[in-house]
Amino acid sequence: MLKKILAIMGRDTKSGMRDYMILYILVVPFLIAVILNMLTSSVSQSILRFAVDDTVTEEEISYFTQYAKVEEFESEEVLLERVEALDDVYGITKDANGFQVVTQGNEKVDMQEMAVLLLDSLSNEDIEVPVTLTVSDVGWKLSPIKQYGGSLLAVFISIFGGMIILINLVEEKQENTLAAMNVAPVNRIQYVLGKAALGFLIPLVHVIGILLILDYGSINYFMAALVTVSIALTSVIIGFTIGVNSDNVLAAISGMKMVFLPVLGSIFGAIYLREGLHFLLYWSPFYWAFMAMDSIILKEAAWGSILFSTLMILLISSVVMLAMRKKINRGLK
Repeated sequence: MLKKILAIMGRDTKSGMRDYMILYILVVPFLIAVILNMLTSSVSQSILRFAVDDTVTEEEISYFTQYAKVEEFESEEVLLERVEALDDVYGITKDANGFQVVTQGNEKVDMQEMAVLLLDSLSNEDIEVPVTLTVSDVGWKLSPIKQYGGSLLAVFISIFGGMIILINLVEEKQENTLAAMNVAPVNRIQYVLGKAALGFLIPLVHVIGILLILDYGSINYFMAALVTVSIALTSVIIGFTIGVNSDNVLAAISGMKMVFLPVLGSIFGAIYLREGLHFLLYWSPFYWAFMAMDSIILKEAAWGSILFSTLMILLISSVVMLAMRKKINRGLK
């Protein structure tokens, strides 16, 4: 059984690579994540960041942390690798001549002079530190763009798995391959599972890739994977329903676009509605997925709340499945 399911999945993958639409669906989420990461990282470049090696003492590091974010490394070689990374970090090392500032030379915001003055102030108390340090709390643990942008993207791209399913189904209908399934050595359950596999796998790869690109740190990727697979079920059901009842790809994609409204409505409702009105969104699996993903990104998620959100998604998806089952069965005949 597994061999037949994998064969169907492999066939869909090969045929999909010949279709630029599917390649577009596969690549675009990662491009959006890269752009989003560039937008949010450019804001954080205004923060002075030091990378120090083992030549810098703990007392000196303690002084630096008053004015800059400091990362410690065990050797100068590792420090140089860190300085050459994409973000703006100034390497600080020390030799017989004193402190040395290591730069890559293409920093977006030039803070080298500030770094030098800060180092000079450490060795000469008469030099005034050119930094005024103020701390304020506006209630954000992350940039709103990065927080909500990542959560929105992670939930929204779950639709893409359903879009790939419906494109493959429509193409098979046009080639009469779908009708041949009734006499093929593959039963309906195997066929459905084989078709649905990409609908789960692609969103899973997308979400994990997006979270890694946006670099949220030590979030729980197992929780993110569970939420992604559960919300992908809704998209798979919708993809099957539209795919088996559409005669051409454009009509199928137009039908899938209608799903964008409840998805975006649920997400923006979760963001802008006050918490007392969130019950108006409980009907939407995308609301539960967004709230779960948001808590994962903020590192506030607990397994109890994630499992509850997953259960709600599965219950709503089951209702959708029962409502659409006849249409799907009729379309597969």
